Amino acid sequence: MTDLLKEIIDVDKAARERVAAAQNERNEAYLSVSEKKEALIRSEKEKSRKAAEEQSRENRKTAESALQALREKNSAITAQMDALLEENRERWISDVVTGALSEV
Repeated sequence: MTDLLKEIIDVDKAARERVAAAQNERNEAYLSVSEKKEALIRSEKEKSRKAAEEQSRENRKTAESALQALREKNSAITAQMDALLEENRERWISDVVTGALSEV
């Protein structure tokens, strides 16, 4: 009977050790998965940050090109208006003076 009791205790002890080992393995697996998850999150955040920076650079280039084109267009319009002013200055002054004096 004592041999049977000793065998039951030994089997129980071995089972407890297997359960503890399985729990340790499970905990290590959870920790490993958690670490991999955090590493993946960091990696994706870094990719997103780099993509956002690249998009920002591209947007800035596009905006600077558009701004330069607008400045050139504005400059051309200003030059046309200046030329028109020089061409018609005397006539416009005369028309304004004549109009102002005729109303008096």
